[in-house]
Amino acid sequence: MAPLESILVWISLCGYGIISGLYIYAFVFRKENILQKIIYPIAAVFLIHTASIIARYVAVGNLPWAGDYESATAGSWFVVLFTIIFMWKHRSLSAIGVGTIPFSLLLFGFGVMRSPQLIPMSVSLKSFWLGIHVLFAWLAFGAFAIAFGLGIIYLLKEKNPRKEFYAKFPDLPMLDELMFKYVVFGFITDAVMIPSGAIWAKDLWGNYWSWDPVETWSLVTWLIYGFAIHLRLTMGWRGRRLAWIVIWALAGMVITFFGINFFVSSSLHLFRAMQGQ
Repeated sequence: MAPLESILVWISLCGYGIISGLYIYAFVFRKENILQKIIYPIAAVFLIHTASIIARYVAVGNLPWAGDYESATAGSWFVVLFTIIFMWKHRSLSAIGVGTIPFSLLLFGFGVMRSPQLIPMSVSLKSFWLGIHVLFAWLAFGAFAIAFGLGIIYLLKEKNPRKEFYAKFPDLPMLDELMFKYVVFGFITDAVMIPSGAIWAKDLWGNYWSWDPVETWSLVTWLIYGFAIHLRLTMGWRGRRLAWIVIWALAGMVITFFGINFFVSSSLHLFRAMQGQ
C-alpha cells in the first residue's frame, strides 16, 4: 500500500469495527437511539474508505478490480454504499447494518491480510468490458448483501414479534417484499455481469467460456438466486424460507470472489501474477 492509503485503510477498519460493536450493543441491550443515529458514523467512515481507494488509484493508476485486496476493498465499499442508500430510503430499517457492516469489516480485513502490493494492472487486461463486468458484479454483490441483512432482520423480528425493540421495525410482509426485490435486482445485475465477462474473456483469452472455476461458481451462484426467485413465484416460498435462502446464498458470492483462490492455482481469474507485465 501507499503510505497515505495504509493510514486511511486502518482508520476505516477501526471505524467499521467500532460501528459493528455499536450494532451488537444496540441489539443486545435494545438501544433504539443508537440505530437512529448510526448512519452518521457509517457515512463518515465510508468517506475515509473512499479516500483510501482514491489514494490507491493515484499511486497505482487503476481502480481496485484485481487481486484479493483490491476485490475486498471494492466489495466492502459497495456493501457499505448500498447500506447507506438503503438506510437513507428506509429510516425505520437502520438495523440493516447489523448484517452488512460486520460483513464488510470481515471482507475488508481479509483483503488487507492478502495482497495489498502496489502493482499496476497489465495493459492487456484493461478493457471497456472489464469495467462493465466488474461494475455489475459489485452491484449484484451489494444487492445480495442487503438481502442478506434483511434476512437476518426478518428472522429476528419473527422470533421476537412482541418485543418493543423489534416491533418498531417494518411488518414482516414488507421485509419479505424488500428482501425479494433486492434478490431480483442482484439476479439481473449478475446476469449482466456474466455475459459481459464472457465478451471480455473472448478478447483476452480467445474463448467466451472456459469452465474456469470462477466462471463456473459464478454461474452456480446465479442459478441459486434464480432458483430462489423461482420458488417464490411458483411455490410461494416467502418469509422464513426466503430469508434462510438469501442468508446462505451469500456464501456462494463470497466463494466466487474470494474462496476459489484457496483451492485452485490455475484459474484464469488469478490476475495478480499477470499484473505489471
